[in-house]
Amino acid sequence: MGSSYQKFVETVLYPLDVKRRGSHELELLARLERSQWLEPDMLDNMRFGSLRKLLDHAARYVPFYQKRFADAGFDPQMVKGFDDLKKLPILTKQDIQENREALISSCYPRADLVENRTGGSTGSPLVFYLHKERLDSRQAATLRHNRWAGYKVGCKTAILWGHQHDISLYRSFKARARNLLIDRQLICDSGSFSEKTLSQFTRDFRSFRPEIILAYANSLGMVVDYCSAMKIELPRPRGIITSAEVLTDENRAKIESYFDVKVFDRYGSRETSVIASECEAHDGLHINAENLHLEFIQHGKDVEPGVVGEIIVTDIGNWAFPFIRYQIGDMGSPAEGVCRCGRTLPRMQMIAGRTTDFLCAPDGRKVSGIALAIPLAAKVSGVRQVQIIQRERTTLIFNLVVDQSFDQSSLAQIREKVTFFFGEAMQFTPNYVEAIPKEPSGKYRFCICELPLTEMTH
Repeated sequence: MGSSYQKFVETVLYPLDVKRRGSHELELLARLERSQWLEPDMLDNMRFGSLRKLLDHAARYVPFYQKRFADAGFDPQMVKGFDDLKKLPILTKQDIQENREALISSCYPRADLVENRTGGSTGSPLVFYLHKERLDSRQAATLRHNRWAGYKVGCKTAILWGHQHDISLYRSFKARARNLLIDRQLICDSGSFSEKTLSQFTRDFRSFRPEIILAYANSLGMVVDYCSAMKIELPRPRGIITSAEVLTDENRAKIESYFDVKVFDRYGSRETSVIASECEAHDGLHINAENLHLEFIQHGKDVEPGVVGEIIVTDIGNWAFPFIRYQIGDMGSPAEGVCRCGRTLPRMQMIAGRTTDFLCAPDGRKVSGIALAIPLAAKVSGVRQVQIIQRERTTLIFNLVVDQSFDQSSLAQIREKVTFFFGEAMQFTPNYVEAIPKEPSGKYRFCICELPLTEMTH
């Protein structure tokens, strides 16, 4: 099934599937394809209109914001520009954890909401909700940003991913059938690497011959290291998208040199989906500005272009569970001027952000820290925050911030997950702390591996 089948998927099967699901993602994609070229003033006016509607909705139907607006003396009707948002306090993860029910809009029947959860490199689990319209706009934005890297609906895509929940979605018979006919994805679990799994991946890759690679940045770097060392030549894709982890200059150069293809880096989060992506100019990342408003602040004030600030996100599209001035936990910098690609979407640089160390299992496998996030943080009762430190091959130290519901069964859950990922030989030591300090980058590091390099490579 070659390019003719891809065209059949794009023009027939996928639109039929979208219609069957009652989704509006293709209409929303068409709008995004137009709005990315709008004059900046027109784009800002459109975005501000959407923001005003969100604020009005939150004031009417979301108990948390009714109180927050009243406490701050904030009247949505008096908002004249995006800067007026700064009259509101920042929304923290702790705010969400402690006020989850109050953050749900009363306009949406509970049965219509889709639960989602984080637990990634910040190590602080978070449960939140989305409504169907926001799911559609998230998918439309993802499609738009994928297309910048050469992706077309129905083209063969290799996905090198470590999030166990995402991977599990592909395991049912229905999902496998859909994947065979429409999605056409090779799903590779990058949660742990060994010579055996890397060898299997390279065989699958060569047989599948993907046109696009979507991968965790560090994981794809490790694949390239393995292939280079073993003198394995993988087929050249049309495009490569890296996400979930900071793409270092070293990894970018290594991946681009090996595949002879430019890497399109992406910044996203589970809370908001795609936040910003590189275009073909590879000069900063274009912000998904129709759906999100970003602030870059330091000491409460906006930073100048090129200066690193803390990223604060307002999700203009999620009315069911509004994220207004959300402290996402990443650092970045606004970029100046208009991109030479011609798109008027504002740009940013990921100066610093989520970095995920690989931990080492006693048998030598490398285990991705981000792949542990959901099972070890978000699903262990009583855990508010967690950080894993490895100083010895057979021992992990768990820095744990817990609440009163944490008990022996919680420890048993951790033991079970450690064994699942690392094997019976791995021990763990709980270390209860009041708080986990941030790194200089502004992030909480979920995993820190302090093993000597010689141990990590043997």
